[in-house]
Amino acid sequence: MLRINPNAEVQLREIADGQYCAIVDDVLENAESLVEFAVRQAHRFEWWSVPPGPRLIAPDNALQDLKRLVRSKLSRHFPILRTGLSLRACLANVTVPPEQLSHLQRLCHVDESEKPNMRYFAGLIYLFRNPDLGGTAFYRWKKPEVMARAEQLHEIDPAACERYLETSLEIFRKPPQYMTESNDLAELLSVVPARFNRLVFYDGSSPHTGHITHPELLSDDLSRGRLTLNFFTTALAR
Repeated sequence: MLRINPNAEVQLREIADGQYCAIVDDVLENAESLVEFAVRQAHRFEWWSVPPGPRLIAPDNALQDLKRLVRSKLSRHFPILRTGLSLRACLANVTVPPEQLSHLQRLCHVDESEKPNMRYFAGLIYLFRNPDLGGTAFYRWKKPEVMARAEQLHEIDPAACERYLETSLEIFRKPPQYMTESNDLAELLSVVPARFNRLVFYDGSSPHTGHITHPELLSDDLSRGRLTLNFFTTALAR
């Protein structure tokens, strides 16, 4: 069970253009126990493409405190209703070196609901102590049409998606790397530094990505790697 610190305070941080994210430091009472649990359960982590590394789905009955935090405190600062809110979460570890990233993993992205009356929000809790493993970066699209077309192609033909990105964006004429700065696709607006037991919550429609400037520090060892609890919330818009 995740246990939320009852004294944790929500702070808002402006991104740009009226967008903002919420930050809650020292959010969990049992953050160390959660890391220990992840290490013990390392054999149960399964490989997923996004984030670029293995993850372990969290059971719903472990998330009740986190769901109450979103409903009672975080929802005050975002245009969502408290009723009908759903939440899912996973423990995730980023492990892929830059040269093995897929084309889409080298770019920022959005998380959006397919239902027009629903809002999609995302958050994560940093469960590592080395801040050099990277925080979270937020961007503004320069070429949203390129990203939209790439995602359409990816659903049909991933190879066609890669060819399209290579011809459309200059960044694919450079060596592979995690996206950490402005490029011809998007402008970097803000970076939230990583801090152990810090929660970051944001509108999924804001382009974002992990700000991984030192990929050489990534590790399969969950006690030393970029371990996070990622969660996603769908709620009715207000």
